[in-house]
Amino acid sequence: MYASSDGAGGLIADDLAGALEIIVGLQWRDCLGFSGGGDVEVMQASAQHLERYLAKDNPEIAEERSRVAAALSLRVLPVSDLVVRLQEAASRTEPPYVVATDDGDVYGPLFGEYSEPRLGGWR
Repeated sequence: MYASSDGAGGLIADDLAGALEIIVGLQWRDCLGFSGGGDVEVMQASAQHLERYLAKDNPEIAEERSRVAAALSLRVLPVSDLVVRLQEAASRTEPPYVVATDDGDVYGPLFGEYSEPRLGGWR
C-alpha cells in the first residue's frame, strides 16, 4: 500500500518484494500520475518518456538500479513488465485495500487523469 501526502492511496504491488522491484526499477509515481486514469497503454508511453529523461540526466541509472536490486535480492525486470504489474495492482485498490484517515475520509485513486505533462507535453 502507498499513501501520498496529496491524498491518493492504494496498492502498488502484491508484496514487499514486488513493491521494491517497482520502486527501484520504475519512476512509478510519475507513471501513475500520467496514466490517463489508469490506461496501461498511456502508462507504458509515459514510462518510456520518463525513462528517456531519467537516462539523459543520469546515464548510469541502469547500473545503479542493478546494484540496488542485487543488494536487496530483487529481480531486475523490464520497465514494461513493471508498468503492467503496477497498473494491475493499483486497479485492485478496493476494500479492504482502500486508504482512509482516522476520521474515515477515503484517499483518492493513485491514477492521475493526464496522459502527459500539461504544459508542452513530452518534449
